[in-house]
Amino acid sequence: MIVEATDDGVYRDGEPFCCRGRDVNDVFEDYVCAWEGLYRLPTEEKVDRRSCWRLVQLEGRLYASLEGPVLRDLAADKEVDLRWLTEELGWYSPHGPPHMTDVASFGDALVAAVEVGHMLTRPSLEELKPLRFKHDQHNLLPAGGLLLIATAGGIYYTRDLADFRLAQGGEGYAHALVSCGGRLYSHVMEDRPVMESEDGVRWRNIGVELPRPSFGTTGLGCAGEGVVYSTTSTYLLRGSRAERLWGPHPMTRRVISL
Repeated sequence: MIVEATDDGVYRDGEPFCCRGRDVNDVFEDYVCAWEGLYRLPTEEKVDRRSCWRLVQLEGRLYASLEGPVLRDLAADKEVDLRWLTEELGWYSPHGPPHMTDVASFGDALVAAVEVGHMLTRPSLEELKPLRFKHDQHNLLPAGGLLLIATAGGIYYTRDLADFRLAQGGEGYAHALVSCGGRLYSHVMEDRPVMESEDGVRWRNIGVELPRPSFGTTGLGCAGEGVVYSTTSTYLLRGSRAERLWGPHPMTRRVISL
């Protein structure tokens, strides 16, 4: 099953499923994370009024990334509230208060990406502190001893959370990072959007023309036989071939392959 969180509800395998009229950023099990708030299925009860940007699984728990930035533990109903850092460091987002776009485990640390702000890290979420790396950060992916960061200025990598480098061939407005079939993939805001890499350090465009992603689109997933790419239509990519699965549909914010 392929689930698309779109700017007009949630789709399953190309068919409308729920939440029409809502700008949905992420979906996990019975939670729907949208610009308008956090909802729970099947009733679409609103459980938080703050804008929700991402649903993150960490250490067996599910967190909602809310504006602020705030991380809400959905099982324990506790929050990690970092609004004080927004004020202290002068974080600013053109789409409301700053928010965490992704959280990942890297080595012995947890790492959080803030849009727009500093990267954060510490052994636990309650201790998150800023690193010197500051950018319009979108997605994180630990891969082969590296932490990859998709940003508005391209794909960066680090081995130690101290030295951050722009990947060779990784320039562009980058969103999405996924590992699939032994390769790494990202997309940039271009007519030939999909890039691939074997090591995360060197990237190349696969050269396939597809509908462009927009701001906020994280349109890559991994199906068993290939890479799923979804913006205003959904495709299955195998090497340099693209098979259109379905569409057109509303712009995908995040695609999840189950």
